[in-house]
Amino acid sequence: MKAGVSGVSALQWAVYLIKATTDAAMYPTNVKRSAFQAYTAQPAMVVEAATAGSGSPVTVGAGAGKMAVHSYRLSTVVPGSVTGEAVDYELADADLLHKLHYLRAVHVFRAGDAEVTVRELKEPMFPWLDMYFPVSGRLRRRQAVADGEGEAAVVAGRPYVRCNDCGVRIVEATCDTTVEEWLEQEAEQGGMSKALAYDKVIGPELFFSPLLYVQVTSFQCGGMALGFTWAHLIGDIPSAAACFSTWAQLFSGKKPPAPTLRDPLTMPPPPATPATATAPPLVKPTAAPVGDHWAVPTTRDMVPFSFHVTEQQLKSLQLGRHVGTFELVAALTWHALAAIRGPDEEEAMCTVTVVKTTNHHAPATGGDGRRLGLTNEHLIGHVVATGSPAAANVATLAALLAKVSLDGVGAVAAAALAASGAEDADVVVYGTNLTFVDAEGIDVYGGLELGARRPAHVEYAVDGVGDGGAAVVHRDAGGRGRTVAAVVRRGEADRARAALRDALRVL
Repeated sequence: MKAGVSGVSALQWAVYLIKATTDAAMYPTNVKRSAFQAYTAQPAMVVEAATAGSGSPVTVGAGAGKMAVHSYRLSTVVPGSVTGEAVDYELADADLLHKLHYLRAVHVFRAGDAEVTVRELKEPMFPWLDMYFPVSGRLRRRQAVADGEGEAAVVAGRPYVRCNDCGVRIVEATCDTTVEEWLEQEAEQGGMSKALAYDKVIGPELFFSPLLYVQVTSFQCGGMALGFTWAHLIGDIPSAAACFSTWAQLFSGKKPPAPTLRDPLTMPPPPATPATATAPPLVKPTAAPVGDHWAVPTTRDMVPFSFHVTEQQLKSLQLGRHVGTFELVAALTWHALAAIRGPDEEEAMCTVTVVKTTNHHAPATGGDGRRLGLTNEHLIGHVVATGSPAAANVATLAALLAKVSLDGVGAVAAAALAASGAEDADVVVYGTNLTFVDAEGIDVYGGLELGARRPAHVEYAVDGVGDGGAAVVHRDAGGRGRTVAAVVRRGEADRARAALRDALRVL
């Protein structure tokens, strides 16, 4: 798919760069970026978007701990070579099930011996995006295609990715504090990572919306943060983490193996049709169609919330060999939020959704035996407490979570689409019920090291969450404690932190 020839005029390349911010339908076919170098004196490493601007400052923290992130400057990086003409990447039902949701991954680095520039960070992105070319594409809606020889019918309106090399958006920003001050506030208040990842959803014009934003925030001390805002429809947390890790390896001078991607010209096979057309309790349709503005409509103001559970605290709370750390931490959070929301929401709080990001027993989906590089293959289930979760003890809730029955996300998507009767349903997965995501199996710290620089703090969270809230549980820097990155209702964060500190006996 990636090939190149020379002999492109300067006028053609001017059109190419203009189209790189909109639609690449008229790109010169099969042209290497090296051809562009012949017409400019600029190095090959950086292709800037036409505009650079500043957004409104974002303030996080409270009281004396408030910290502002400001001076936003936007640019675009595209793949190192042109993908081709009219290359479309079809989305599976499991992908479309998550179209209203986003993943946020923030990595905070202390200052090193030598400053890392944005230019240096961009340099390995060109071969990186060659490997993950669908991430540089833009969404379109399918026109109706009738059955033909060797071709399945496609319902009009179904979204897909046009692999037009429009690129990923790079956001440069500044934070008026040091990394150490930021870490202190994060430990004290939590929820500080939200401002370090660009807050933008897809739409209302699909063809202008990047699928990935990379925010580079500079701190006063010379440290920096890398914040990724990833459209969930192109992959789950393991897919996103592997993608970011590939870029970090390229930055560090390594040669990671290319990911195995679905054939972009082939429609993914549908999962088995469910026996019934009843929507599972794991998902809920939106009250009204969202159109092309892919944001979860909520009736409450949802805010970030995070906290840390140390290894020692986990050891003191272990409940037996049949209950893991994920179940323990999720049960503590479930119990605390149920008490906060009170008897008026007791029935709603009895049901929680569980998402498992790893399934070691599932067959590999890649042709070479490896997991597909861009895919939604996690497992989803739900548990129901028979009494008030606020009145139950944590051990009971943890045991209930440990016995959750899980289904493949493809089967859940098939049931949701069958119930909606549409090819492209608007549904909420995270936050339909209080949702817990098990990401313990992912090395979030070691997976993104910049040379010898290891992150001082990492947080993976879900954005675009319904009123029920959601929490991702993953390993901390030492690997034995746990970080919980959640989205809860405004007014709940401080009360939940106090309740959890009391339960964990944190002074």
